[in-house]
Amino acid sequence: MATESAQDTTTGFDFGAVLREIAKPRMTGSTGATETGAAIRAHFESYGYEVQDRPFLFNPWPGRFGITAVGAVYLVATFIAASLIYNGRPAVALSILLTLLVVALLIGFLAGPLIDKLPFGRVQGSNMLCLPKGTRPRYIIMAHRDSKSQPLPLSFRGPAIVLGILAWIAMVIVAVFHIASPLPQTIILVVGVAAFLAGVILIFCWVENKSPGALDNASGVVAALGVASRERASGDVAFLITDAEELGLAGARAAARSLPPVFGVINIDGLDDDGSFYVFERFGMFRKQGLAPHLAAALLQEASSRNEPADRRDLPFGIPVDHIPIVKAGIPALTLTRGTLKSLRRVHRPSDDVEHLRGDGIEKAIDLLSGALKRLREQG
Repeated sequence: MATESAQDTTTGFDFGAVLREIAKPRMTGSTGATETGAAIRAHFESYGYEVQDRPFLFNPWPGRFGITAVGAVYLVATFIAASLIYNGRPAVALSILLTLLVVALLIGFLAGPLIDKLPFGRVQGSNMLCLPKGTRPRYIIMAHRDSKSQPLPLSFRGPAIVLGILAWIAMVIVAVFHIASPLPQTIILVVGVAAFLAGVILIFCWVENKSPGALDNASGVVAALGVASRERASGDVAFLITDAEELGLAGARAAARSLPPVFGVINIDGLDDDGSFYVFERFGMFRKQGLAPHLAAALLQEASSRNEPADRRDLPFGIPVDHIPIVKAGIPALTLTRGTLKSLRRVHRPSDDVEHLRGDGIEKAIDLLSGALKRLREQG
């Protein structure tokens, strides 16, 4: 449970109170989003930062129902393909599976443009760029302020995507071999069942507004506020609080188009009480991109000096985070998180509340980030 007196002893910043203030359902466009946005702004302004609203328009429907749509298409296509193989028509099944691949790649390629440009049903989001007055920032600390819920936790989505890819590959192999020589029907059934399970899980990934989002990502916003309270006099650190991360990274893509030139961006996304810190840099399935060695080194060296377990890894496939659009815009960026596999069971669920978060990870992240910023300054 979040403690009643969780304070940063350096500045008196009561991160426990701020966590309780903003950990409420707050999907972009909701009443909760408006209330928490006002609270976050008030805190930054109280530290002397100039808060600039950066409004943007986007279409929430691909972000809310895109995975569900992909799951439905995948389920239907693989069911038909498995039935055709089972009934001795593997060549037709193979053509359907290859068409499914093309459709999936098109959906993935067009998801961002559809969120940004699809004309009907557009809503307004708003990023906050919090700048030290009278100075030019060299670094940006970033965190997303919105939350979402899904019928199934995040721990199901990633494995379902991997299972779906493996089942598709297996079904293609079965179809090819079945053309040359019929395979046992048991193999076809096993592959078909695996594809069916992956499709069903993906269908149950539509977005609702029922999670308080304490871990994802009130914890990151609170850590950013804690760092802001310490770094207010330094004048070289700005803070970007993005909106609509949970709806296809819409806010980060909008922000990336107009960010001031800086030496690096550190995104904070999910700080649980237990587990190691993770520095996620590179992303992509085949061609990896996104190294930010100076940022990673500062974070890992500071973690080592504090005897905090920390690891540097590629971003797991199927988990989008806000540093991706920043890297694509040509600015070095990475994501800092903390937790265990158990943490993923709460993400995007109503159980992601302050009762399940003491705030230890937030406190340690504030120390870690402040120390890493000091190291970056010393490196010039």
